Parts: sequence; structure tokens; C-alpha cells
Amino acid sequence: MKGARTLIRIGTFIVVILGVISLIGWLQQMAWQRGQGTRTHIKQKPIFPQEREVIALLREIANKQDRKRVGLVLKHLDHESERVRAAAALMIGRLGGGIEVENKLTQLSRSSKQDGWAAQIALARLRAEAKSSEPSEQVDIFLKELGISLSRLRQAGWESAITDAPISFETMALRELADMIAKANRLGVDTRAVEDKIPFEVDYPSALKVRLSKMGQRERIAFLIRNILTLRPTREREYDAQALADEGEAAVPAIVSALQKVHDEIKRNGFTKLRGAVHLLIYALSCIGDKRSLPILQAFVDQPGIMWWHSQKPVDHFVREKARFAIQCINSQKKYCLRIDY
Repeated sequence: MKGARTLIRIGTFIVVILGVISLIGWLQQMAWQRGQGTRTHIKQKPIFPQEREVIALLREIANKQDRKRVGLVLKHLDHESERVRAAAALMIGRLGGGIEVENKLTQLSRSSKQDGWAAQIALARLRAEAKSSEPSEQVDIFLKELGISLSRLRQAGWESAITDAPISFETMALRELADMIAKANRLGVDTRAVEDKIPFEVDYPSALKVRLSKMGQRERIAFLIRNILTLRPTREREYDAQALADEGEAAVPAIVSALQKVHDEIKRNGFTKLRGAVHLLIYALSCIGDKRSLPILQAFVDQPGIMWWHSQKPVDHFVREKARFAIQCINSQKKYCLRIDY
């Protein structure tokens, strides 16, 4: 009995100590955040179609490096939507600009919301790329301008992955670093040494962007479609679908071919177990807006298959409505983006 009591006391003591250590760690983290000015997660608001449409346009301008339309992007720094202002700020950082751009971004950077974060990050990128053409030096300048460390980027990435919280300032900065490294890769610069130092692995969109930047377009398209069709249907697949849409009209034949194979399966069996992948591939087509995809989309409207797992085996209205929406987008020449977390 005495030995049992001793063991219970020891166990209780250990639990109390671990609890105290955990509490101290949490308090230290809170104090560190206040002292360093670390930005907390911002609660996500509903996303309106008008926002998705404008952000899709801004992304397209930046992806094509269409500097003739910098003025249009700059104009959206005054948009009524915080999300649109944030996207415009980041896209301006990727396009580059002069004194007028810096002044506008500096003014916006005073905001404590997501648009302010984006303006700070865009300014840091502009200054880093102005001071050096060497990726490692650019990264050092970028982080110094923002006052954050690589270890903090890693920690914030893991926190975001575990809690599924909205994008944080640190994660937004990490994704901008990924864009900078991807840009260098596309220019043929060897970035392996600097890549090894940056914790891209803690954030799927960042890691994906860097990986895709080392592939040719045909390889990228095949890789993304394979991911969507064969990997687990998690939120990471939405980033695959958005990256696929970013490939533009060049991706349409491969997407249509993949959807045709799935639809052939529906015609044979009455259903498909790949409906999650079908949703995403249809979304990608609606984002691209190419009329060559209309026949396969109409095929899914006419014969979407059944919900095979449902006791009553009803028609899959979700697939049908996604296809109808895509047709509507294409016919109205409206382009939307699937993911907007930059």
C-alpha cells in the first residue's frame, strides 16, 4: 500500500510539473508575441464572387508579368474590399514599381489588417530585389525588413497546419519568399542552397510553388492533374487546382481529357468515386474560362452520375451544379479564383 501511494504521489507530481511547464511556455509565447509585435490570425470573412473575380484578374496580371497594367493593379489598392487591397499590394510587389508605388504601399502598410500585412511584405520584397540580385541576400534583406526570423516562419507554419487557422502574417511572408525563389528558378538561378534554409515544407502552397517552378509547363500540368486524381481529397488539392488554373489555356486539353475518362466511367458504371477530383477539375476550367471545355462540362450536366454511397442513389446534383456554374462563367467571360490566400 505504501509503495502504491508513493507511485501515485510521484505520478501526480509529474503531471503538475508538466502542467506548469506547459503554462510557462504558453505565457512566454504570449509575452514574446506582444514584445515582437507578432500579428495574430485574422478571422476569415465570407468571400464574395466579386472579390474572387477581381483577385483572379490581379493574379493573372502578376503571373503574366504584364507591367502595362500596373496602373490597374495600383488602382485596386483603394478597393473597398480588404482582401482585394491585400491581393493588389502583393501583386504590385511582384510586378515592381517606382516612388508612387512605394508611397501607396507605405500608406497602406499602416493598417493592422491583412491589407497592411500585404503592403509591408510587398515593400520588403521591392527593397530586397532593389538591393540585390542574389537570392540568399534577397532573403536576408526581406526578413530583416519585416523583423522576423526563419525559426518564427517555421513555428507559424506548424501552428497554422495544426489549427487550420486563417493565414497569418508569417505564413503570408513565407509564401512571398516562395514566389521570390520560384521567380529565381524560372530565370535559371541555382537556389538550392537558400531553399534548404527556408522552411517551405511547413506550408503546402509555398512548397508547391517552389516545386512547380523547377518543372516545364507540360510536366506541371500532368503533375497537378495526377495529384488531384490520385491523392487524398484534402484542402491541399484546392491549391493544386488553383495552380492548374494558373497554367491557363495550355492546361485545358489535359483537363478535358482527364474529365472525359471519368465521364466514360460514369457512362459504364453509373457513378464515379472521383467526384471530389471532378469538382476541382471543373473549378479549374471555370477559372480558366476556355470555351473548348464546354462540351465536357455539358456532358456532366446531362449525366453527372449518381451518389453511389447514398441509400436512395440520387442523381449527383453537386457535380451537375458545378458544371452548370462553370458553363455560366465561361459564357459570361467571368473568371474566378479558387484559392485567394496568395
